[in-house]
Amino acid sequence: MKFKCCNHILGSINLGFLGFRYCNEVWEGPDYIHYSEENAFEKNEERRLQIIEDMKQGIIPERCKQCPFLEEKEWKEFDGKIYRITVFNWKHCNAACFYCSVGSTFYPNVKRSDDYDSLPIIENLIQNNRLNSDSFIAFMGGEPTMLLEFPSIVKLLLSKNCRLEVLTNGIVYEPVITDMLNAPNNNRISISLDCGSKETYKKIKRVDMFNQVVQNVKQYVQKTGNNANHITLKYIILPNVNDNKYEIDKFFDVCKSIGVKTVTRAVNHHESKMDTTKNQLIETSVIKAYYYFSKQAEKLGFSLLPEPWADAIVENKVYNCRKISPLTRLRSELHFLFKHKN
Repeated sequence: MKFKCCNHILGSINLGFLGFRYCNEVWEGPDYIHYSEENAFEKNEERRLQIIEDMKQGIIPERCKQCPFLEEKEWKEFDGKIYRITVFNWKHCNAACFYCSVGSTFYPNVKRSDDYDSLPIIENLIQNNRLNSDSFIAFMGGEPTMLLEFPSIVKLLLSKNCRLEVLTNGIVYEPVITDMLNAPNNNRISISLDCGSKETYKKIKRVDMFNQVVQNVKQYVQKTGNNANHITLKYIILPNVNDNKYEIDKFFDVCKSIGVKTVTRAVNHHESKMDTTKNQLIETSVIKAYYYFSKQAEKLGFSLLPEPWADAIVENKVYNCRKISPLTRLRSELHFLFKHKN
């Protein structure tokens, strides 16, 4: 049947810090159903089926209308299988990135002590034949490698031939990630370095671990051989911090020195609370840095992974990126061009 929908609604589940939800791509919704609720998983699946039926009737939730993954085409019927799981670890982190949403007004009710265990949930999906053998599982936010159950989950999913991706700050070298990268099913790791210098790293992450992260990335590269292109170094562009040529050039210097072949870039959307009313202002320097990063990646021969949400933001499809005053725009452009190490 042809209708507007997306792959996430038709088979994704988010194991977040507050409970279940069927989509991770839209930050403002849907609401979580807490794990402690009776039949929480079943309630989440009921919501999934309802939104699918609504979309078949042309009823699109406001929170979905700006999503770059929304697409009108012939969709297959939902067969009850989960093709994507996103495991969020908001229990612990070994950094304190100033752009992180935990403890901010973005998620005002989040407590770092909120606890849940993902392993029993994933085991239950497998036992009930709800998980496809080619399912994609992503680990992210705060720091996945700090989960005590992380190695066990990875080993279990590798045994089921699932495809895995870990988004990490790279402060801890985790041997099971090396095993994961060396497996034959295109598993990936994305390490958010966000800069090219120790000073800027400390400003962003609020921990002094730049050299440790670089060394850990180098170790992953050396131990994965031909699969080293599955290691991505990420650069989140932050206004008045790393949105300049100097820091981007230093970032690529680091990539070259440790053998990283794949990069990606994003813009910080946490501060804007995914404002789909297009009232969020994006600094000109951020936009320029975004495109400069892309050009440098191509010029230097790096593979550049796409970031659909970031593209939507910078291309003015989600936010209003062009409403800043001429004077602010000029200052922002000068910052992008001439900012250098203090």
